[in-house]
Amino acid sequence: MRVQSTLNSYQFKNTANQMKETQKQQDKSSKELSTGKKVNTAGDDAAAMAITQQIMKEAKSLSAGSNNISYGIDAANIADSALANINDSLGDIEQNTVRAMNGLYSESDRAILQEANEQSVATINQTISQASYNEMNLLDGTAGDININTGTSSMSITETDAKAAMADLENFDVSASADSISTEALDGAYSSVSDMRSQIGAQTNGLSAAYNVNNSTEENLTAAQARKEDAEFEKSVSEYKNSAVVKEAQNQMLKNQMDSQENMVNKLFQQ
Repeated sequence: MRVQSTLNSYQFKNTANQMKETQKQQDKSSKELSTGKKVNTAGDDAAAMAITQQIMKEAKSLSAGSNNISYGIDAANIADSALANINDSLGDIEQNTVRAMNGLYSESDRAILQEANEQSVATINQTISQASYNEMNLLDGTAGDININTGTSSMSITETDAKAAMADLENFDVSASADSISTEALDGAYSSVSDMRSQIGAQTNGLSAAYNVNNSTEENLTAAQARKEDAEFEKSVSEYKNSAVVKEAQNQMLKNQMDSQENMVNKLFQQ
């Protein structure tokens, strides 16, 4: 005898498809809860993923630029500190020079003052030779203009050649008669140091402003990325729970359909 099943294959297939969709939703919610992100694959939201990746690229570029700027600020601070020390040494030379210009000082007195000045010049030269960052000398004119990439543009620390500016001090002499002493070389050195410190100060301010802008922009980009990418935990938890309830109901529905089919087959055999 041929037993024909009245099983509604369409009904079973429809239920199975619904269960697959429910499982996909539950898996998605579970992934969001485990990763903390609502966009984990391009399939979740292709447009959002493309945008967040671009935002991440820009934020990383700004972060690297901020590091560059901080190095530039460090280098500028080292150069300025060295110039401040040079300025102090020039102050010592000036005091000795003013004393040497006093007609009451003897030739031997001025010779002692000259020796002290030569020691100050040696200190200046040592300061210049030691003013370096990452093995790059900052004050002897060998570094040239130093480019600082900010991540979005470029800035420069202009070459500072304190060695050339102090060169005339090598021949600065206060040991002669008081009336023959000229302060031209000393005045020129003072003026050069002042100009160099002003230039470095302006560039440091510019670098600091760029650093602050970078950090602020990076923070805003990161916040924008989070809004696009981060999971809404309450929503994800709710969807996970709902899908679990639906899944259980679908399982029960499928079980009922199978029980119904089994009962029907049993009745056919009993006839």
